[in-house]
Amino acid sequence: MSRNGFALLAVLWVITALTALAGTGLAVARLGYETTRNRVLLGRAEWAREACGEILLARFATDPSIRRTATIDLGRGTWCRASLDDPSAKLNLNTADREALLTLSRALGVQQAIAESALVLRTRDTIYALTQIPGVDSAVADCLSPFVTTRGTGVVNVTVAPPEVLRALPGVTEEAVLVLMGRRTVRPFQSADEFAGALSRSARTTLLNSYPEFVRTTVFVSPQLIATIEGGVGGTPIVARATLTTVPVPGRLAVIRRETE
Repeated sequence: MSRNGFALLAVLWVITALTALAGTGLAVARLGYETTRNRVLLGRAEWAREACGEILLARFATDPSIRRTATIDLGRGTWCRASLDDPSAKLNLNTADREALLTLSRALGVQQAIAESALVLRTRDTIYALTQIPGVDSAVADCLSPFVTTRGTGVVNVTVAPPEVLRALPGVTEEAVLVLMGRRTVRPFQSADEFAGALSRSARTTLLNSYPEFVRTTVFVSPQLIATIEGGVGGTPIVARATLTTVPVPGRLAVIRRETE
């Protein structure tokens, strides 16, 4: 009876070990399958991302006013979308002077202490670095994103910047803001001299008093556009993204920098 009991116990241990090994094998196989599947899905997402980049560049060549594409169905559940952002429509947190940042912060209702702290955080890669400042979370950064940037050359394109940004520029009065906004529906100004000539004497005098600073910090044509392209596969969380820094040249966009996620 003792030998039979030991034999039965040994058999049970062998069965248990074999079951554990089988379970481990199934888990490894399942992991391998999921890993392969994710790689395939990521490859499809990356392909979709690249397709959308080419679609955006082709559409811009046909219509330079295009700034985004709707989500495009590329077939078999694969999708992509793209957008163009003009950093010169915003105030650059890394290059703007103190007075400009303080003026913009007052217009947006941001505490001066936050604006002063922002001056310390120069050379940021993204405006979400502002969340290092006490009192600033991602929601505040989202509210600031239409008006500030860390990309571009640091100049402001007065033909596309919102009024809040225009008011932060040197020598720009409220009359100057209204004149700039009014000309956008007709023919935007082509130069600082043309802009100054459209102002009243008092507004022109204010502008001319800060003319060197105004010319240094502003442009009338966007020097760069930032393209954000995304691709993915429907029903999965996998998304491939890339950010392209582009320069508008006659008839097309030239890509000068690429950042892939």
